[in-house]
Amino acid sequence: MNTGNNLGMATIMNTLLVKGAAIGTLLLVSSAVSAEPRQLESSQNLTPFAAASVGIAKKAEESSEQVAEREQQALALLQQAAPAKNITEAAATVVKSLAPALSAKVPAVKRVELMGASPMTREQVTAKHASQGMPSSSAASEDLNRAPVYHSFSIYDASSRLFEDFDYDGFYQTFSVTFDVDVYGNYLNERADLFAELYLSRNGGPWVHYYTTEVFSIYGDSQQDNYEVLTTLYTGYVTDHYDVLIDVYEVGYSDVVATINADQVDGLYALPLESSDRDREREPDVIIVEESGGSLSVLGLLLLGLFAGLRLNRTRT
Repeated sequence: MNTGNNLGMATIMNTLLVKGAAIGTLLLVSSAVSAEPRQLESSQNLTPFAAASVGIAKKAEESSEQVAEREQQALALLQQAAPAKNITEAAATVVKSLAPALSAKVPAVKRVELMGASPMTREQVTAKHASQGMPSSSAASEDLNRAPVYHSFSIYDASSRLFEDFDYDGFYQTFSVTFDVDVYGNYLNERADLFAELYLSRNGGPWVHYYTTEVFSIYGDSQQDNYEVLTTLYTGYVTDHYDVLIDVYEVGYSDVVATINADQVDGLYALPLESSDRDREREPDVIIVEESGGSLSVLGLLLLGLFAGLRLNRTRT
């Protein structure tokens, strides 16, 4: 027991030392940059093209309240994952990240993926999988222990939801995609381990990769094994309509086993999206009343009428 405690404390201390070093480096860089004009600092965008996603595998025993709670955890995590806009924000983010290292609680959802300035296209992703030297599908495998049956797959349904639109222009920075994959084989409730690649297409353009899910398991044609991906677009996404495409892979094999896109499901078609740097809250409307100097305004006439009425009332009493 003491050994476990010592290992735990050692892990925490190592984490603190690493992050402390990161803070020191960032602060040194920040102090060096502080001599530059403030306009230069604010323009230093650390991640010019970025998004973050969290994958949530639905479980049969979960209630709707539990699923909603996990979604709220995921949304909170996406807000924390927002990339820093400058060196000062980066240092502040590292300082804030020290708090979870001292906590015994581990968040239920912690899969976050940021992508840089050059996201991969669908062709590049499929070529990368094909180059890994694995069997193309379970049916092509010669290892009977690894693939005892011939699997076939289909995506039963896919849908999307929109979450955050701070400037109320009808375009959202946060959205989710939910899909249900079914597997068919020689056994009832056949099990398969899968992962998915998700893509966005801006207004009919090329499919651009934005997320790779963790491995998740499905059972036959159960409707209780949906997978949901919540995503916040941070920078680089122009205000427009985006289609979604989902490619599903069986673990250990290089081919796409099932795919679905906006041509097949309306829920993946023309999502109104924009990155958070374009989704800013509007200032409250200010009504300005202009009055000319040569005549009385309507408001002035009303005030004079009220004043005359009060004078007349006092005279009568």
